[in-house]
Amino acid sequence: METMMTKLQEKESNGYDYDRILQGILDVGEEMVVAGAEVSRVEDSIYRMCRSYGADRINVFIITSNIQVTMEAPDGRILTHIRRVVRNDVNFDRLDYLNDLSRYICTAVPDVDHLQKKLDEVLNRPRQPLILRFLGCMFAAGGFSVFFGGTWLDGLASCIMGIVVVVFEIFLARREKNQIVYNFVASVVSGITAHLLVGIGIGDNVDMLMIGGIMLLIPGIAMTNAIRDMLMGDIATGLLRLCNTLLIAAAIACGFAFTILFLGGVL
Repeated sequence: METMMTKLQEKESNGYDYDRILQGILDVGEEMVVAGAEVSRVEDSIYRMCRSYGADRINVFIITSNIQVTMEAPDGRILTHIRRVVRNDVNFDRLDYLNDLSRYICTAVPDVDHLQKKLDEVLNRPRQPLILRFLGCMFAAGGFSVFFGGTWLDGLASCIMGIVVVVFEIFLARREKNQIVYNFVASVVSGITAHLLVGIGIGDNVDMLMIGGIMLLIPGIAMTNAIRDMLMGDIATGLLRLCNTLLIAAAIACGFAFTILFLGGVL
């Protein structure tokens, strides 16, 4: 404790910029929300990081799309920062490192430049190889298709559909930020692919192929996070996430229904 107080006194004597440090803390909190952390975890992490810099009267409020922090800095100023969260990229590997970073900040109390450097190191860590994403989607789509009664030919066709879904995600997901629109278009493309594969003889049952495609698009993690937030007491955030999940699921269902109604008798 004495060591931490000494560090704080040194930083205050050097004219520490608490606006920038709060901005850096919000950068960490935003990335945690984007990576899929529950709201209570992020609120507690931001509170502890602010507290480690000597701040007082800290108030943190977070929902899925907004972060608000108010604190009284050691120099007596009242600081309020609001951050709009518009991204969603669930990544539990990154979240693990962000949790470690928040604990490091609370322990080491780094200056703002060092804090930003450590955050950049976490954000620039290499992602999983693209081949693993292709293999995972192929096995998932093919496995679910066979599990629900499809033939081995349906499983093979579903593997091909998994490749199509990943390629589609690579080229469109980052360009289209509206998840409802993206999932509707993705489900339409998956449905068309299923009809084409069966039409050329690679698959036997269109419905089995569609089951494999749906399993790749259905927002299971988002639904789990919504229930988790509500069980943790964050009712507003949980309901927002649940509503968003249900809308995405409806968009996926409408996309596949579109292909069944308009292409079922053509392809």
